Amino acid sequence: MAYQSRTRKRVNALRRAPDGSAFQTCGSCGVSIAIALADMHECESKRDVKKPKVEFQIEVEQRFQNEPRSEFRFFMESFVKNCDAKSYIEIDRKGFETWKNMSSEERLPYVVQAKLVNNAYYEKLLKESEDQMSSCVDEEVNSAEVGKIDKILQ
Repeated sequence: MAYQSRTRKRVNALRRAPDGSAFQTCGSCGVSIAIALADMHECESKRDVKKPKVEFQIEVEQRFQNEPRSEFRFFMESFVKNCDAKSYIEIDRKGFETWKNMSSEERLPYVVQAKLVNNAYYEKLLKESEDQMSSCVDEEVNSAEVGKIDKILQ
């Protein structure tokens, strides 16, 4: 029996830089790039040009000022302005101890302020829900399918 000659598999050798490394630096931007991916590389200057620019910005309604907050939160906001402590942990500790030791009469201004903000928030929330409900009713009334379904059911 004769041995069959083995054919070699055709495998392309990895591309290498002149120094034998698998990486080379880009001439225009100076970034180190894998040679196998060098043909797909785009320099920063080219990337900036290709990015679509946003012409408008979405305005986000800032609702955090009117969201409900507790009496303690209002107290801490005023306490931080007047406190001499340097770290946040010390300010929190002193504020909590002061709040615990306050009488209900001393807490009254913060309670009133919290109730005002909370009531305003709930009124706004109620108004939004009523607006949504009225828009839903209007859509149902203006729908062309409303009359057709009633006739089919009868």
